[in-house]
Amino acid sequence: MKISLKSTVKIAANGGLKTLFILLILISPRVQGSAFDQQIETRLVPANPDLEETVWQAEVAPNGPFDLISVHRIRGSIQPRAAMLYLPGTNMNGEINIHDENYNLWLFLARRGVVVYTLDYRTHAVPNDPVPTDLDFMRAWTVARFVDDAELALELIRRDAPDLPVFVGGFSRGVTYSYVLARRDDVSGLILLDGSFKRFLPTEFDRDKALERLDAGGSYGMVLSQSRGWDARTQMMMQAATNPQGPATGKFDSIGEQLSSTLYNAWGEGRLANPVDGVSRVDVLARLMVGYDRTFPAIQYVEAESIRAQSDDPDTSLDDHFGGIDVPVIYFGTANMGADSLMNGIFSASRSGSDDVTIHVLENHGHLDVLVGEGARTDVFQPVLDWMMARIPIRNPSQTR
Repeated sequence: MKISLKSTVKIAANGGLKTLFILLILISPRVQGSAFDQQIETRLVPANPDLEETVWQAEVAPNGPFDLISVHRIRGSIQPRAAMLYLPGTNMNGEINIHDENYNLWLFLARRGVVVYTLDYRTHAVPNDPVPTDLDFMRAWTVARFVDDAELALELIRRDAPDLPVFVGGFSRGVTYSYVLARRDDVSGLILLDGSFKRFLPTEFDRDKALERLDAGGSYGMVLSQSRGWDARTQMMMQAATNPQGPATGKFDSIGEQLSSTLYNAWGEGRLANPVDGVSRVDVLARLMVGYDRTFPAIQYVEAESIRAQSDDPDTSLDDHFGGIDVPVIYFGTANMGADSLMNGIFSASRSGSDDVTIHVLENHGHLDVLVGEGARTDVFQPVLDWMMARIPIRNPSQTR
């Protein structure tokens, strides 16, 4: 096992905001059936004329109004050597909101011979504002159902790129799905960004009681910005993204300073992100977060905790394979998330069953900094690329960079 400790990085020179492009999925034509059988759109990635994005959609069971998923393929101009399915974190999706490869793993890899496929979960089809008044349908949006959706995406990749080795990458909650997929499909490796599957110290957890509390409360969807309001959140993010030196409210001298403080303290000092120490830039963080989906199924918090808390959760088969994963694993963990989070991530990777485990610890980094930190290109993106290229047959070494 290799362990690499990365130190705090310095702020790089400021860069201008690239054009924000958000695909409005609800106005796109819907594809009938339960598989990705039709391309919806192909276009160039804004500010990246050598990169092409293609989008597929699929309606999935039980075929309710929001049971819709999409896959985005990002492909460069050089001969591809590998493919990666990327599974986003909670409230995230597969849209390209950051068009600078220094802060976007997908673009970095796509330009260097990896065809990247990103998944829009069903939550991306749910309106952000106004949120539907009845979110009871989310009771059926379980971990297993989202993993089934990811498996459909893998089937698409196998049809679209049959000759390429396929890696699965996930961030945060996407790491949970990645671990489950490792037993369902013959993937070439797991790329795990600041997430875990098991606790290094198992705890007691009563899944049935937790579900009873969920049903009694009747709140099946977790909703972002209930107190602040979605419009106010969006406005703050957009202002910080376009003009971080612009006016703020209260004691802050700028909107960038205000958002930096908000993000730094959101989960505890530097846990969510660390723009205060210059590990990430607030305008880049704002570009990332402005594209969030507002809702997420509450049942998955219960299920994921039940799986994490026990060596083998008796109420699900999703973790029956843990300890028997035989594919290469690379894990990146952020120190600011706390010792428990970091140890859970390291434990999950090292006890997965793989005999090829690489671990990187990013010091002074918060959760989102692993994606968009000032050192992400050097400390995350390039190591991921090198790790992938070392685990596939070499066709043309000149195409690995």
